[in-house]
Amino acid sequence: MAMTDPWSRYGRALAQTMAEVLDDVPEELRAHVLETADYWLSVGIQLGLERPHQARELLAIVEADELERDALAEDAADFIVEALA
Repeated sequence: MAMTDPWSRYGRALAQTMAEVLDDVPEELRAHVLETADYWLSVGIQLGLERPHQARELLAIVEADELERDALAEDAADFIVEALA
């Protein structure tokens, strides 16, 4: 079994994570939706690296419910496993 390149793994993980959303999106818009998600994920990663305190503040604004943030943390951990495994 050949190793998949990192970009392909990341793309597959992104599509798998968004599968439920993509099911509701017309086929002709899916690539655009994934590109948009990729952009905002990249912005979030950059914020987390360069401005972790502000990234935490933004997350608290975007997801005020602590239980929902916990669920988001679990989703993030699953995404990392899929994207980097």
